[in-house]
Order: sequence, then C-alpha cells, then structure tokens
Amino acid sequence: MSIITTAQAVPSRLFTLYASLASSPSGELRERLEQWSTPPSLRTRGGSEEDGEAATTLFTNTLSEARRLGLVEENDDRILIPAEARAGAGKKGAGEEQFRDYLLRTLFDPVRAAESQQGGFMLALAWFLTLSPLVPISFAEAPQNRLRAALGEEFRQTEMTSLHRYQNFLYWARYLGFATFFGAADGERRVIPNPMRAISAALSTLFAESSELAAAEFIGKLAAIYPVFETGSARQQIEKLTGHSPFGSEGKLSPATSIALQRLVDAQEIGFVTRADAPPLLLDFGVRTERVTHITKKGS
Repeated sequence: MSIITTAQAVPSRLFTLYASLASSPSGELRERLEQWSTPPSLRTRGGSEEDGEAATTLFTNTLSEARRLGLVEENDDRILIPAEARAGAGKKGAGEEQFRDYLLRTLFDPVRAAESQQGGFMLALAWFLTLSPLVPISFAEAPQNRLRAALGEEFRQTEMTSLHRYQNFLYWARYLGFATFFGAADGERRVIPNPMRAISAALSTLFAESSELAAAEFIGKLAAIYPVFETGSARQQIEKLTGHSPFGSEGKLSPATSIALQRLVDAQEIGFVTRADAPPLLLDFGVRTERVTHITKKGS
C-alpha cells in the first residue's frame, strides 16, 4: 500500500491526523482519536459508503498509511508523532510546514521511499513532469492507456493502474507543489505539471553557498533534492523506459521544468544569465527555446 494505492490517504486526511497529535507529545488514545477523525454520521452507518469509500476504513486506512510513512507510531493504546516527524510540530502555525517537510524528506529519498513502500510515487511524478504544461490532461480520464504507450507494461511500477489511484497521485502532486488544477470539481477539471512551488521551496538550499550557479550545477543540485527532475534517479528510470532523454542527448530541459523556471524569473525569485564562454542548457517553452548558462538567486 502507498499514498497512491490507499484511497483514504489524501493530503487533507493525513494532515488532519498529524495536526490532531501535534500539540500532544504523549499522544492520544486510539479510540478518542478515531472518534475525532470520523464524523458521527459515518460511525453510525457501519458499512455504508460515501464517495466510494467504506465508512469504517476512513480512520483505519489513513492511520495505516501514516504509520507506514513514519508520521505516527503506536505505543500500547496511544498514537503519537515520533521524534523525527515531530520537529517543530507543536509550535503554533508550524504543523503543516513540518508535515510537508517530513513528507518531502521521505518521499524523495530513494531509500526511505522504498522502506515506506512509496517508491511508485517518485516514478509517477517523474513521468508526469515529462508531460507538457501546454497540453492539460484530464483529471477524470484513466491514465493506463497513456502510461502504457509511454512506458510499456512497466507502467505498473508507477502504481497508477486505475482512475482512483491516478487521482490520488494528482492530489499529492498538487499538495507538494508539482501540479496545478484547473476547472470546477463538478465540471471538466484538468491538470498541468507545474513544479514552480516545489522549486521555489528549494531555492534557499540550492543557493546556500553562492547566489549564482552554472545552469547544469543548478539542475544537478535540484535533482539531488527531487530525483524526479532531469538527471535525477527517478527521471533516469523513466527515460530508460521511454527510450527518450532530451536532457542527456541535447542538454534540453522539459517544458515543465523550463516553464516553472521562467515563472520564477517572472516572480523575481531567480534570474537567467547567458555568457558566451560557458556551456548552456536549452530551455524548452514549447513555442520557443532559450539558452541559459547560469541561474542567479534574487531577493533576500
């Protein structure tokens, strides 16, 4: 099981569980936490279903996934946040920041992801980031045919083998800063890869030692944080399956990466520099390309 395959393991439910425990170092009784987490109307309905989910599994499956991720642990009849996931979580207003930081450290570390049975998420995200933001994809269309065409039968490694799993993946991609949704929930909702927020969150780490980096060094450091970007291990695995590696053969970034970087330039968070005596990377904006040799950090 994983955050893709567990229907109940959407960001809001896992965070609600985490936040309920954030201010209590000694944890809470499992029975009390289940009462808080499950609406009374569902507790009294037994095995009825709402939105395709068995009411009795809302808490138990969410708890199981939180435990698998290391977000919570059980001590006798109490549930608590372990020390590694707790750092700063009890501070007012810091709960969600710490929750997200812990998930980023877990989901984007190949070893930790494998240990927590989350390896499919990085592969799914690496594939998603090869799609063009200029061609939005449907939230309501099952992805198997598209994935099979790109990856062959190995597409099952992404765990996106049904519409519901695909939608769970998209919720997490959006929450972690890699996707944007368009349209109403009850209408034609569409999605584009947009890693701008994820890259923005990493800028202080990327530029910790210098306010300017060679473009290739910038991408290398970014891939060390998020292996789903060009040169990263998950991205290389997807490119091996597709047989297509624009970065490796041409030094070209995907439209998703290129457009996200341009948005950060527009927001004055970073700047592009092109010098004649330095090796460039090629940014692909779909309708045009641009050569960049260095990336600078703007602002404070």
